[in-house]
Amino acid sequence: MAVMSGESAETILAGDPQIEDEREAFALRLAQAERANQALVERLRAYEQERAEIKARLESILARLGPAR
Repeated sequence: MAVMSGESAETILAGDPQIEDEREAFALRLAQAERANQALVERLRAYEQERAEIKARLESILARLGPAR
């Protein structure tokens, strides 16, 4: 592969099939990681909501019991 002095490394490597395969594989792994991250964020939100609901119920129960002795 002849290198022209004005070409960037990205331009030189752009046509290399191995580089393209690696780029596609990386893009797939990145997409998987982003989906996994989104799923974890959604689970965290659900846990936080559940925690808030439990806290509110406990506060209500404690309020009905009256002040601690």
